Amino acid sequence: MILLLAPLIAIAAIGGVALLLRLQKGGQRELVGSVVETAGPGGELPSILYFTGESCTICHTAQRPALRALAAGIDPGVAIREIDIAVEPEMARRYRVMSLPTTIVLDASGQVTDINVGFANGEVLRRQLVDAGMTVAA
Repeated sequence: MILLLAPLIAIAAIGGVALLLRLQKGGQRELVGSVVETAGPGGELPSILYFTGESCTICHTAQRPALRALAAGIDPGVAIREIDIAVEPEMARRYRVMSLPTTIVLDASGQVTDINVGFANGEVLRRQLVDAGMTVAA
């Protein structure tokens, strides 16, 4: 009898997780167009916030190298800030980050323009920076 229920329990669990992820993404989408963080002591705002964690494999093997390649080919004024959620959990809460990696693109005033949950390649991030009004070198 339990063997017959196992597939139903698995389907229900997967459905529950899918619903939670959809709610999370919807909650983050509410941030688009708002300013969550103000400029620090230097007066500069990062243009990309990159949320990562020590145990996030995709963060270290794919997202970080993609951001490094992007940084090498863009204007030095476009800052990329890496945020370890274990070290700065308050930042993760403010930006409603619930899965890793997450990258958030900000315009010059600190307004959220794009949110990427999961891996975002360099070309996507470059386009999002241009859409946010950043000067991106060719």
